[in-house]
Amino acid sequence: MPTQNPVQNSRALRWAYACGMSVKRGYRKLKAFESHLAERAVTAGMPAGKLLVRGSFLIAKLALIGGLLLVSVWLVTFFMMMLAVITLIWFRAFVGSDHQEESPGPDYLGADLYIGDFDDNGHYIGDSKSSN
Repeated sequence: MPTQNPVQNSRALRWAYACGMSVKRGYRKLKAFESHLAERAVTAGMPAGKLLVRGSFLIAKLALIGGLLLVSVWLVTFFMMMLAVITLIWFRAFVGSDHQEESPGPDYLGADLYIGDFDDNGHYIGDSKSSN
């Protein structure tokens, strides 16, 4: 029979296991607290005390789950809207660049294209292709 190699657990797997066990312990403590309160309600003589305690805990759990779902849906919607806005801005800039590359006609000096540079005083140096 061949020997088995030990399973290599990554750090992420150990953290996930530790977090899962922490959630499990917390849930068990909550259930124990709920049972303890239900038994105290029964011993105190509260009519339908066990049902009231269990029902209130159920409503609280459902409200917590509903709140988490609402937040998660809001976050997903927010990120999708942000991606849509970024895409639209990028698309608008992309389409707008095509319009700017077309020849807009001569500028106020009558030149279509400037070939050259500017000196330190801001005066134009170089040749220009005039429209006439």
